[in-house]
Amino acid sequence: MTAPAIRIRGLVTRLGERSVHNGLDLDVQAGRLTAIAGSSGSGKTVLLQAMALLLPPAAGTIEIFGQTTAKLSRSDEHELRGRMGVMFQRGALFTGMTVLENVAFPLLEYTALPRSIIREIARIKIRLAGLAPDAATLYPSELSGGMTKRAALARSLALDPELLFLDEPTAGLDPVGATAFDKLIVHLRELLGLTVILVTHDPVSLWEIADEIVFIGEGSVLASGSAHELSRSLQPTVRHYFGGVRMQRARAQWDQE
Repeated sequence: MTAPAIRIRGLVTRLGERSVHNGLDLDVQAGRLTAIAGSSGSGKTVLLQAMALLLPPAAGTIEIFGQTTAKLSRSDEHELRGRMGVMFQRGALFTGMTVLENVAFPLLEYTALPRSIIREIARIKIRLAGLAPDAATLYPSELSGGMTKRAALARSLALDPELLFLDEPTAGLDPVGATAFDKLIVHLRELLGLTVILVTHDPVSLWEIADEIVFIGEGSVLASGSAHELSRSLQPTVRHYFGGVRMQRARAQWDQE
């Protein structure tokens, strides 16, 4: 069996005095789209931040591409970060920069490429994310919600990452926009050979695009599998979550396709 892209054992995370995860174990398989689901406050985003090297664990181990993150030198950590892309829920774009400058920023930080090449790469990523070329000159304040999502996605792709972390990518989008964004994620995963880790509350995303869903709660992984498998779970929290009205509507739509 191929080694997982990410292997987590005994993860403990804390926010101040509050314990978020307490002995969480998780494997993320390479090349798959893994969704992290759970009730509000279960620690989905905190888990994503720990995997993306944005939050150090209080205990436990995280291995990414076979490297234990706690043992990395500064240069090795810098190199590993360059193999990841992160799209934050609200975009986190630099307000004083154009879309082109935002997308180019990681390339300026991690490469020594000429600026002319960086600008051309940034334009390619903007097109990959489904934005029109003229969006490159716009500032974040001039973007719609959907355009902000795509600009943030373009920036997360700037370094040709192997791992792509997406935090609530369809939050705030209307159903049509959310469906289009889901399709874009699947297309990019297949086109670029990405391993995608997706935090989402969106029932349609869970049913339509996730290869595997990791359901967390009570500080650990309560269940994992496809949406269909989790909908039949005997674990009470998981059963309640997948028995909700919106989840059932998403399942009905999935069953019809």
